[in-house]
Amino acid sequence: MKLTTLGNTRLITFLLVSILSFGLKRAETEISTQVEKPEMVRVKGGSFMMGQTDGEGDERPIHKVLLNDFYIGKYEVTVAAYRSFCNATGRDMPKVPEWGWIDDHPIINTTWYDARDYIVWLNKTMNETYRLPTEAEFEYVMRDGGKPGVYPWGDGLPKNENLADESLKESTGRTNVWKNHNDGFAFTAPVGSYAPNALGVYDINGNIWEWCNDWYYEYSSNEADNPKGAATGDSKVGRGASYDADPWHSRTASRAYVEPTFQRPGFRLAKSID
Repeated sequence: MKLTTLGNTRLITFLLVSILSFGLKRAETEISTQVEKPEMVRVKGGSFMMGQTDGEGDERPIHKVLLNDFYIGKYEVTVAAYRSFCNATGRDMPKVPEWGWIDDHPIINTTWYDARDYIVWLNKTMNETYRLPTEAEFEYVMRDGGKPGVYPWGDGLPKNENLADESLKESTGRTNVWKNHNDGFAFTAPVGSYAPNALGVYDINGNIWEWCNDWYYEYSSNEADNPKGAATGDSKVGRGASYDADPWHSRTASRAYVEPTFQRPGFRLAKSID
């Protein structure tokens, strides 16, 4: 049957709309699942003394730890990177912080399971073997490869860390802050805003508290070879202090442990070296 001119016009219009609609949906899908390959820093393994004698009870006893070489994320996982995961999987973003979502800031308010699921998706997307860092790896990096010291930067005021400072005091009224220190951000800062540590890792102390892979466990005086925490448990370990960390909780050996469903920390990636 011969189509009329009007029929031809309608058919062509329908086809064009369908093609454009398909193209836009495809483009949206590609954009939503696009994620840049994370920058990783290779850390040379070695031995170090983990813990602090005059710290909290669970930071004792100080014990020797041996670690193999490994990779750790140069930066914390950002809001933009985590949003790509949510867009690709239909997952909701975490609870919005009071300052809102800013793409180049670290993701915050994630549960341990959120971090795990992000890594599962990223590994499938990139054919990789990323994971969360162990608690021992995290402290080793905070110590610039195992160096002793109460704080990652040594003694005195923080140098390149976003911690509880005078700007936080002005914004919230908090009094338990680092006196005479102003890092420029009352809350989170864009990742990489401050100088890295000696290993080339940014924000390993401050900005956000970060999930580790380990179930919480009590230290032993025995030497530990690549420890991975308890086999099971009720609480996961958090490390690295945060923008609201006071001097006591900014220490290199400071540990935190909460239920894995707790919504506050962010995270960074790690990767084993075979």
